[in-house]
Amino acid sequence: MASIATLRDLSEALVQSAKDENKLDKVTSDIEDFFSVLSGTPELKNVLWSSTFELDERKGVTRDLSSNRGYDNLTSNFLCLVLELDKFKSLLNSEEPFVQKLRKASGRIRAEVIMAATPSEEDLSRIKAKLREVMGQEVEVTSKVDPEIIGGIIAKVEDKVFDGSIKTQLERIKGVLSQS
Repeated sequence: MASIATLRDLSEALVQSAKDENKLDKVTSDIEDFFSVLSGTPELKNVLWSSTFELDERKGVTRDLSSNRGYDNLTSNFLCLVLELDKFKSLLNSEEPFVQKLRKASGRIRAEVIMAATPSEEDLSRIKAKLREVMGQEVEVTSKVDPEIIGGIIAKVEDKVFDGSIKTQLERIKGVLSQS
């Protein structure tokens, strides 16, 4: 089926439908789960990606996955429409911006916090509160340990990076001193 609809058109329609039906959080978590399943199951990705399989077979696999994972009908129908309009490759290639768009529409964003040592729950709570204040919306925080940053914190929020690591500060000082 030929179509001039773009993935952007489809994603905007999904967001609007999910908002209208008050299902944006559910659809967002369904899509996050879908991408997670695909990344852990290359065979599934290949079946959905490949034109070797008939469209009806690929849609059937998508419906079965949706049913087994408990996806909302909006999510299932969206994924089938993406297949039908031959936009699946585009969806895979734009996973991160697509998921960010859904999270942003639902008022949530995701942040990765990198610290030199494992943060306590209290530290993560303070960081989350500060990021919520700075970003003006709810932030889901995951943490990662990287001893090479020496100390301080690096927070990656969507496409922004807040780097307060000691390693970066030392590199800045080194740069200033070498210019003198």
